[in-house]
Amino acid sequence: MMLSGCRKSDDIDEIFTSKTWYMTSGMIQGQPIRGNELKKFFVSDKTYVLNFGAGTVSGSLSASTTLNGTWSADGKTNDLRLQLNGNPTADTPFDQNLLNILKGVVRYSGDVNIVTLYADGDNYIGFSAKRSAESEY
Repeated sequence: MMLSGCRKSDDIDEIFTSKTWYMTSGMIQGQPIRGNELKKFFVSDKTYVLNFGAGTVSGSLSASTTLNGTWSADGKTNDLRLQLNGNPTADTPFDQNLLNILKGVVRYSGDVNIVTLYADGDNYIGFSAKRSAESEY
């Protein structure tokens, strides 16, 4: 049996368009998000969330840090770019670290249930399509 070198392309619309993604995990400067910082992800359906529309993205970190902008992705290479409008800032160092990751996103991995957005190998955020009481990772 021969295996083909072709790679199936992800359905970008199915993964992102009209989808809400809830932050559930991540890595900041090589350190996993855990403890009280991890618990922040599960407090509300309205915080630590990204909403993807047809080419647009909006969301929030803590209640005082909201985001909006545009996005583009390539389902063959898994490249992803977020262009945030203005110069959003965060009130806490934790939110600023997350914001820096979102500003620097270059690729994604995952499917319609769980997706991870990567700035690099030491900085990424894991998301779930549903808000649960705790991390699925």
